[in-house]
Amino acid sequence: MYLLNQKLLGCSVGHKGREVVDMNKYIIAFFLFSFLGWVWESIYCTIRDHKWANRGFLYGPICPIYGFGSILGFFIYDLVKTGHLPSIKWWMIFILGFIISMVLEYPTSWALEKLFNARWWDYSDVPLNINGRTSVPTSIAFGFASILVMRVLIPFSDRGLSYLSDTLSNILALILVSIISIDATLTISALTDFQKRVASIDEGFQNHMADIVNRVYGNQNSYYHKVIQRIAVFKLPERKKRIAKQLRQKQFMELIKDFYKSDVVKQMDEYIQHGTTTTLEHCENVAWISYLINEKLHLNADEKELIEAAMLHDLYLYDWHVPDPSRKLHGFTHPDIACENAVKYFDISDKEQEAIRSHMWPLTITKIPKSKEAMIICFADKYCALIEAIRLNKRFGLRH
Repeated sequence: MYLLNQKLLGCSVGHKGREVVDMNKYIIAFFLFSFLGWVWESIYCTIRDHKWANRGFLYGPICPIYGFGSILGFFIYDLVKTGHLPSIKWWMIFILGFIISMVLEYPTSWALEKLFNARWWDYSDVPLNINGRTSVPTSIAFGFASILVMRVLIPFSDRGLSYLSDTLSNILALILVSIISIDATLTISALTDFQKRVASIDEGFQNHMADIVNRVYGNQNSYYHKVIQRIAVFKLPERKKRIAKQLRQKQFMELIKDFYKSDVVKQMDEYIQHGTTTTLEHCENVAWISYLINEKLHLNADEKELIEAAMLHDLYLYDWHVPDPSRKLHGFTHPDIACENAVKYFDISDKEQEAIRSHMWPLTITKIPKSKEAMIICFADKYCALIEAIRLNKRFGLRH
């Protein structure tokens, strides 16, 4: 799933003078600086407005725009440290910070407004602003802040992160990505009224069933009335719960059985995905958890499209653990590769293609899940990856 052990610059590990730049560091740094940005903005706006101001776009205490800026800063810092770039003077850092703040703020503000009809910042009252989305004075401030970040905070963070073991770094990165995925899914669901639509569907179903029961009560004599009352409060005993679980699993197996007849799908069983779980097993786990989420929460996603997209979401057919210069950005590129293979070997719908391409969101920041099926798979993928990485599959409801 993630490029947690891939070397972004093809460098070897290093306490012996050679340095590693791996995706784990960038993921952890993203969260660290997103949190620091949230702290700074919340304190500043609280003091300015004399009331508490939560400056995060998400529910959690993070401002992602600071995280993306820090990733770019870390990348430049690593290039300088490894000799790929010459040393950068303070005034060059200032200019870069000034430009990057404008480049990040304007399109981010525009995209958020187009998607959610809201603005998270507005510089309309600030001199030399551009449509209120960015301004020269604020970008100057970010330029000076960039000097502090590049000269102090990033080197300090880099030294601290170098002490983390590979195992701890892997687990921490997975947990952080899972957290922001859940947070972002809940935030976007709330902003787009997705939860209201789901609640409306469920309420309509419950009202319909209540009408049926009321009609039955009205048409039956007292004997039948008592029978129906017993049925209404009836709770399945453990044996019947087991039967229900077996029926659920049988129905799921009917949905995925044809995939195991495909030679190209079988190839996924040749590669390890997380821990000891193969890519094929991981896809089945994601399909199973997606199936349960859809059923338990009554989301009414298209079951066939949901399971097909889940079973094919990692159909990239190579071992991402093996160092290969052409796969340095596996975490970002493999959804497109898997989708291309799925289209090539299977007749999948546009909605399924979108679900496969967006399953790594928010790592692939521009590919936001746009359907119930895509959102379910995105969450299930993060959940399964985390449980598989810590090798507690059976304890947490996975199949392998």
